[in-house]
Amino acid sequence: MRDSTTCVLFLLSMALLAVSVHSLKCYTGFKLISGQTFGGDTKECEDNSDYCYNMTASAGILLSAMKAGCSTYRCFLSRDTCRSMDFQGVPVSFCCCSTDLCNSNDNY
Repeated sequence: MRDSTTCVLFLLSMALLAVSVHSLKCYTGFKLISGQTFGGDTKECEDNSDYCYNMTASAGILLSAMKAGCSTYRCFLSRDTCRSMDFQGVPVSFCCCSTDLCNSNDNY
């Protein structure tokens, strides 16, 4: 009887531990014009497979697009890494990371 009680308590505590898994928290937002504020809002990611992402593209003095948030599919091929390229002469950077608030513009 004592062994079965111990087993039940162990299984119950493991189930509670699994339920209390920490959700990833990411900066979220969008800006298009240089000088706009960005990165003040945060979001708890909904899916345990989500990563934080940050995309930037600078085109001239006025345009500086940035987008950040949580995503699984956007980061499928770029987990915990940054990729940079030129798209039609515009430098573009896309980064994914897996720790809380890691996708601030200051980190890239």
